[in-house]
Amino acid sequence: MPEGPSQSRLYEAVWTLTSELSLDVVLQKVADLSRELSGASYSALGVVGEDGKLVQFVTSGISQRGRERIGRIPEGKGVLGVVLKEGKPLRLADLTQHPASVGIPPYHPKMQSFLGVPIIFKGRVLGDLYLTNKIGAEEFSQDDETLVTLFAAQAAVVIENARLFENEARRSAQLDLLNRLGRELTRIFDLDRVLQRVAELLQEGFNYQNVQVFWVDQARDALQVRALVGLVQGQVPLGTTSPLGQGIPGWAARNRQTVLSNDVSQDPRYVPLAGFAICAQLAVPVIVKDDVVAVINVDGMEPHAFDESDAKTLETAADQLAVAVENLQLNRQQQEQFRRLAVVEERERIGRDLHDGVIQSIYAIGLTLEDIASQSEREPGEVVPRIGGAVGDLNRVIGDIRGYIMDLRPRELQGRRLDEGLDSLIRYLEDRTGVSVRLDAGIDLASLDERYVVNLWHIFQEAFSNIEKYA
Repeated sequence: MPEGPSQSRLYEAVWTLTSELSLDVVLQKVADLSRELSGASYSALGVVGEDGKLVQFVTSGISQRGRERIGRIPEGKGVLGVVLKEGKPLRLADLTQHPASVGIPPYHPKMQSFLGVPIIFKGRVLGDLYLTNKIGAEEFSQDDETLVTLFAAQAAVVIENARLFENEARRSAQLDLLNRLGRELTRIFDLDRVLQRVAELLQEGFNYQNVQVFWVDQARDALQVRALVGLVQGQVPLGTTSPLGQGIPGWAARNRQTVLSNDVSQDPRYVPLAGFAICAQLAVPVIVKDDVVAVINVDGMEPHAFDESDAKTLETAADQLAVAVENLQLNRQQQEQFRRLAVVEERERIGRDLHDGVIQSIYAIGLTLEDIASQSEREPGEVVPRIGGAVGDLNRVIGDIRGYIMDLRPRELQGRRLDEGLDSLIRYLEDRTGVSVRLDAGIDLASLDERYVVNLWHIFQEAFSNIEKYA
């Protein structure tokens, strides 16, 4: 181990590092402290994914603007790939002379001397430290290599602990979100509100940049944006449609499978969204009774923004949304059944009233007319007044029948003509679905006989209900 000032600086760096729990902060400090310990002009920490490739690249000594000009993170090829592959330190006086060198990226500061050290935890490579341009010397020394190697060993423990802490915090947040989702969806009985709330909770719980919920329009073989939150809000209008099967959400709907694409530039299914530099996308289908009814889609602005825990959380959220959608469908069917039962009961009541009241009145008038007919020969002078009385009774019966007919009119048509009621129904449908509806009857609905009004109303109401169901 290095002695004297080097040893003291190492202890201080490790102590500083262990005081942090946030993974992002820990990674940045590893890059910063390794640069200070080695006296390098620039340093970088490459974080390795499950496939052994670089998924994150944290830099030190380069400004944010300079980092942005360099562009995408390295793919782990060239000299960087040598350290990744071999898993042992590599020290070079001039990295451009190494056989594996592939050159320096455009806009990157000039690099010459190089020191690469793997960060290994229990035999597993977590990442690599890359240090360039030793200050005050032509190259990094053996002492620099030893010092950074010791620091990397301590950093591996701190990084793993930060990962475990972050994973536990994330798991706790996921469980909390799913519990909230389950509680709230059972209290909402409006489909659009259910979809919007799912998007809001996912964005609040995990800070996803964009969350969209697409509804599957089977009639038009398309996906329709029904809810969204995040950066895309205000840029993509609700109701926007795309062909089913197009893009990653469309593929997920068509194939009934979750899609986790952490580098959409390499995914042929990806369809770019104008004005947004999306790097990662996760889409999960929502299945109700073997039918895909919706897709939950989240976007990431950085590569490798999602992992399997994100996919599992969204799949559980999709299952909860499926239950909520099915409950809404059952509730709608129940309400429709109640409405139909109410109509049947009302008609039965009116039928009883007609039988008990109107029919008996007509029967009594019939008996009166028979008696008048038998009296006409004996007392013709008494016949005319009695006929007038019978006519009055018939007029009252006719008024009663008209009253019953008006009772049969739907509540929405009470005091309104059929065309007025239909206009109101169309406005309600447009507000609920965002679908533009135009009714061309071809006749003057206001002039229809009352006997046609009720039947036509129920026909139109059933048709509009189907439009709302599949919109």
